[in-house]
Amino acid sequence: MNHLVNITRKELKELLTPGSVLSIVIVVILMMAIGTMVSAQTDDAKNPSAIGILNGDGSGTYDQDSIGYIHYYYEKIYSLTPEEADKYIIMMDSEYGDDSAIISEMQNKGLTSALIIEPDYSENISNHIQATIYEYYIFENQGMMSSVTSSIADLLIVYVSNNISTNLLTELTGDSDYAIFLENPVVNTNCDSSSNISYTYINGKLHSGVTPFEISTSMMSQNLMIPIVIMIVIVMIGSIVISSMGNEKENKTLETLLTLPVKRTTIVGGKLLASAITGLIFGLAYLVGMMFYMSGLTSNVGGKDLSEYGLSLNVGDWIIVMIMIFLAIFCALGICMILGAFVKNYKAAQTMTLPISVLAMIPMFVMMFSSWESLPTVLQVAIFAIPFSHPMMVMDNLMFGNYTIVIGGLIYLVIFTIVTIALTVKIYKSDILLTGLSQTRFAKMFSKKKKSG
Repeated sequence: MNHLVNITRKELKELLTPGSVLSIVIVVILMMAIGTMVSAQTDDAKNPSAIGILNGDGSGTYDQDSIGYIHYYYEKIYSLTPEEADKYIIMMDSEYGDDSAIISEMQNKGLTSALIIEPDYSENISNHIQATIYEYYIFENQGMMSSVTSSIADLLIVYVSNNISTNLLTELTGDSDYAIFLENPVVNTNCDSSSNISYTYINGKLHSGVTPFEISTSMMSQNLMIPIVIMIVIVMIGSIVISSMGNEKENKTLETLLTLPVKRTTIVGGKLLASAITGLIFGLAYLVGMMFYMSGLTSNVGGKDLSEYGLSLNVGDWIIVMIMIFLAIFCALGICMILGAFVKNYKAAQTMTLPISVLAMIPMFVMMFSSWESLPTVLQVAIFAIPFSHPMMVMDNLMFGNYTIVIGGLIYLVIFTIVTIALTVKIYKSDILLTGLSQTRFAKMFSKKKKSG
């Protein structure tokens, strides 16, 4: 037991160097900073932005009604008083049709969007001719938030059009309720998000007032976060382990380790245990960083509280998730140590990380855009056979009660881990690590047959 502890401690010192720990800390801090920055930007996007109004009509009634609807929209949507709404609705003085003057005034007043009401606006509506409100923009590169100003202007025009439509129908029918009915004779969830007319069956229970879109939107963070974190950790730890073995061979320290009076099983166990602990530490660090990053990225995209629909994890579920991640790391390390046994030096070790990277990326992309249940049978078998798939889909399976897949995945990971460890121990007991693959019994037999042929 003391030998296992000593080897594990030695490997941890080699893996958890100040440089590796510092790099992880920097990455986590960057993720948290980016998440906070994106969240701040989305919060700013939710705040009202000023919009210019150029009334080219000025003599009718519908133009004034339209401006009034815009005021009311700001008051209703942003919970502003009439006085506060006035600060965001900037009346413009430029001449209608003079584009250069309009843009110049927008720049002087710090506006990025403006609505221009045509001169015949009220007359056209009175004569049952479609009237026009033009949209003018000054593009400012704000990344993903660049489209916010145009979407608000579009919403304002739709809101004005709907209100004028209701008023016209009211004038024709003499009944405002009937006018509202004529405008929307069939109630739709998209028109009234506060209504409970949508029903979704989730985990054996029917829930009202929620749609699959809202559920999937709420789950977006974890669907993106977990696969990415698992992939990064497996690729990173795999690269470290294979490179470490290449260094040990190049520096002849592996020969010294194998000549010590320590069981090869203990050596393999210590290396795997130290690497798995390191992978778990790095994984948790990345998970924290990604949580901040994804929460900032998806904080204002809408969604529901998943716990209200039984789609949350308890303490026991999180323990299963951690066990699954730990076992997946063990599987990756077993594969890496088998691959690392055949490298001659550090440079050759770099090429051996490709298989582990591919095996980690395939389920990552599949799980980010699909689910195991929706895959055809052939792909289900293929994804199930890749050990790294199971921690990527375990959270969804636990939430939706797919315990058969979870238990089957745990059993498979345990068997895979045992097999890879057994193979690694067998390799460490052989002379492959010191003499190379060309000196094995199989290679000698093959060379004799080749010479005799």
